[in-house]
Formats: sequence, structure tokens, C-alpha cells
Amino acid sequence: MQLPKRNRTNKRNVFAAFLSLLHSRGRDMLVFVFFLAISFGFWILQRLDDTFETDLMVPMELVGVPKGVLITSSLPKEITITVEDRGTNIFNYLFNSESISPIRIDFATYDSGALTGKASIPAADVQRLFLQQMASSLQVVRLRPGKFEFHYNRGLSRRLPVGFVGALETRKQNYLQDISLSPDSVLVYAPASILDTMRYAYTQRLEASELSKTSTFNVDFTKSTGVMMVPETIKVTAHVDYYTEQSVKVPIIGLNFPADISLKTFPAMVTVKYRVGASNAGLIHADNFVLAASYEELLANKHQKYRPQLRSTPLGVSHVRITPQEVDYLLEYTSGKTPDDTNDTQND
Repeated sequence: MQLPKRNRTNKRNVFAAFLSLLHSRGRDMLVFVFFLAISFGFWILQRLDDTFETDLMVPMELVGVPKGVLITSSLPKEITITVEDRGTNIFNYLFNSESISPIRIDFATYDSGALTGKASIPAADVQRLFLQQMASSLQVVRLRPGKFEFHYNRGLSRRLPVGFVGALETRKQNYLQDISLSPDSVLVYAPASILDTMRYAYTQRLEASELSKTSTFNVDFTKSTGVMMVPETIKVTAHVDYYTEQSVKVPIIGLNFPADISLKTFPAMVTVKYRVGASNAGLIHADNFVLAASYEELLANKHQKYRPQLRSTPLGVSHVRITPQEVDYLLEYTSGKTPDDTNDTQND
């Protein structure tokens, strides 16, 4: 169905009026945004003329260290300086922070010439060195940290063994064979008053659990002011092995038996089951176990069976079980009589 011509003309007129209104409001909006931006710009310029505070991260370096001098405790690599200045200058510092040169501390200025020593740098010196490269209007509010010092050593040292500090645990099916340290001793640089009291160079505490294989860790030493270890890090290797189940046939022998009496057990050999580390499994044999029954125990035994006792177990073996736990036994004279027969004859 086609609309009458008059209706189509009215629709075109309405649409044209709507577009005209949009164009008119759009121009008004653009004018508003333009003047708003100008106003904001003037406001920013006014604010930048005010005074602001901000934190600057400034590098610090120790320079001029002579050959043969070891710095055992160094200056901070970076310090925080709270400054106050006009907004325009603050804006420039923040967006051009790479242009701020490090504060360079000259070693010779604070060297006392001692064999070992501590040098303290007054905060006023740090502030002066910083302000040399900044605008004259800038004011320093505070420095962090508030103390600047370094320790040095001219070769006073001692070699000490490494003392491991830590707790290493394995999974249930594994065990810790050994802990090795590489190196196992280090050169310790420190003042004589400290060196005289040290017996070990102790590591920082190392904790690890659920270890299932041999693992190596890089471990630092316990930090102490004015003390330096060379090297500063060692390797701690936890040698981890896994358990394996094995069994051997072991005979039961008699102890303290008279020469004319022998022991017979039924069965003659029992099965000894045990747990051992896989790396030591090939080193364990039946003759490493001693199962024995003493003559005195058997005479005092009021039961027909005897529970054999392990008299010797090889190192590294655990969870030992004997099967069967009890055996039948017979005390037999070499002549064929039993001890009971001899006792009866004597009684007659």
C-alpha cells in the first residue's frame, strides 16, 4: 500500500527539521567544549604556578674506591628525596627523571685510613650534592633513608667452614641421604672484633618439603653489617633417594651352645623383609643379618615355638619383618640324645 503524496511530503519535512536541529545543537556543543577546554587550560596554568611536594627516586654511587679495598656493606643504590617546588618544575622533574644524575660519593673524602672501618656521610653532604644539579627554586624537605654509611675492608679476612641452617623434608617414599655444600668453606671479610667471635659462616635458613629427587638450591649467607662472604652464595644439594622393598632368606643360629648340643629349627631359614634405599639395595645380602637364639633363652622357654630375634641389622635398613614370626625347634645332642633325655638319666 502506498502512502498519499501529501503524507510523504510531511515526513520529509519532519526529518529535515530534525536534522537541522541536530546540526544546530552540535555547533552549540562544539562551542561549549572549546571554551571548556580553554578554561581548563587556564586553570592548569594557574595551578602549575603553585608550590607542590613530590618524591624523587635518585640513584647513589660510591666512586673512587682504591684497588685492594673491599666494600663489605655498601650505600643504598637509590634514595628517596622529598622536594618542594613550583608545579611547572615538579612536572618537569617527574617526566624527565632520567635526566637526574646519580649522587656520587667520593670514597677518599670519608676514608679514615684504617684496616677496616665504617664511613658515615652526613645528610647535609648528600643534600648538597643533589642540589648542585637542580633548579635554585627547589627545596629539599627530607631524605630517606635518614642514615648513609658504608663499611670497607683492606684484606682482613679468615676462611671459615659453612654452617647450614634449614629443614629439608622428603615425601614418604623417599629419604634424605645427605646434604652437600659447594663450597664448604668461604672467605669472610670483617673487622677483627667480629672475626674473632666467628666459628662458622652460617647460611640463611632454607626450608623445603615434599622432595622426591636430588635438588640443588642457591642460598645466601646470613647478613651482618660490616661482614662479607666470598662467594656470597653457595649451592646446597639435598641428595634424595627412594625406598625399595627387598627380602632375603636367613638361617637361625644358636648362641652359647655347649659343644655337644646343636640347634635345629623348622623351618631352617626364615624370610627377612626390609626397606632400603635404592642406591644401597645391591650392597645388602643375607649374611648382613644375624638371626640367633641363645641356649639360655631356649632352656627357659616354656613354649613349643620360639620367636627368633635379630641380633645384627645392616646400616640403612628399616622396617624389618620376619616371616614366619615363630618357628619350631629342637635341641639335639651329637650322640642323638636330647637334653631332656640326659636330665632323665641323671635323675635315675
